[in-house]
Amino acid sequence: MEELFYDIGRWLEALGPWAYIIAPLVMAAVAILPFPAEAPAMVNGALFGPWAGSIVTWCGAMLGAQISFELARRLGRPAVERLLRPRTIERADEWVRRGGWPGMLLARFMPLIAFTALNWASGLTSVPRWRFVWTTAVGIVPGAIVFTASGWGIVVALERLPWVAVAIATIMLLFIGLRRWRNRTEV
Repeated sequence: MEELFYDIGRWLEALGPWAYIIAPLVMAAVAILPFPAEAPAMVNGALFGPWAGSIVTWCGAMLGAQISFELARRLGRPAVERLLRPRTIERADEWVRRGGWPGMLLARFMPLIAFTALNWASGLTSVPRWRFVWTTAVGIVPGAIVFTASGWGIVVALERLPWVAVAIATIMLLFIGLRRWRNRTEV
């Protein structure tokens, strides 16, 4: 996984300004397909920094979420209606109606509910389009920021790693030196 993360990052970096177009499209593809979105979000953070990377991540996730929703609504809902009993579909729609926008927003904030699954499931139910859009827009902000900033944080940590290693080595040498000096003076 680390190698894939590194390869995607190098590829996007080589694109130059085009990376600002390609990165959201990669994020959108991840939002449509059942792949974890954390890795591309971290790549966005590593490449664009925490703020621009979060915007790139958010835009791509919104695009992918909307595409998933629309595909499920146009193609999936009719298929589900043919496969399931009407009562089953009515129960799912009733559950969505009772939950309203608070339920949808809460589902976005819950890390246990997969982002992609919620996108597709929402399109299969009677969730109003506008409710889906705005709850997704608000609900994915924390994750976009956290995962994107994590990617940026890794880069910062790696850039400072030599200094951290030198500081730790210096402290260890001082500790060993002081201990030896103390042992010699006690005899």
